[in-house]
Amino acid sequence: MIRQVPTTIPHRIHSKRHAAAAVESTIILVTFLMLILGMLDFGLAVLNRNNLEMAACRLARSAIVHGENSAAVFNPWGPDSFTGVANDGSEAAQVVSPVLAIMPKDDVQIHLDWPDGSNAVGQRVRVTMSYDHQPLFAGLFGTSTWNLRAVSTMRIQH
Repeated sequence: MIRQVPTTIPHRIHSKRHAAAAVESTIILVTFLMLILGMLDFGLAVLNRNNLEMAACRLARSAIVHGENSAAVFNPWGPDSFTGVANDGSEAAQVVSPVLAIMPKDDVQIHLDWPDGSNAVGQRVRVTMSYDHQPLFAGLFGTSTWNLRAVSTMRIQH
């Protein structure tokens, strides 16, 4: 005699499988969203770091033509150090402001110094820019801020 297998699943087993699938889906969805949001946050930090690097290079290029032999239309910069922020109205802030369009300029620190102690032709100028990036989802990374920093050093040309 052949025993016939029931074609329907009892109600208790069916509801347990739905509950397990819901729990598994929730775990996967939360993990996936954390991964996507973490990548977005990291991407924003990389974008801000690239903007800082571009601004530091731009300011260093501007500083190398503001040496002691610069033309009359340029005011000589240095050799005294300069420290400020990107929205303080200084000449340095005006140079970097267009590059930092997506960043809050009052949080971007600018520091110019002349490591060789002079703004003569052939001496060096160093630009250091820093910004504390506030991650959108700080709990994912275990920190409240990321200190982003860019340094550019060039030789004075004029």
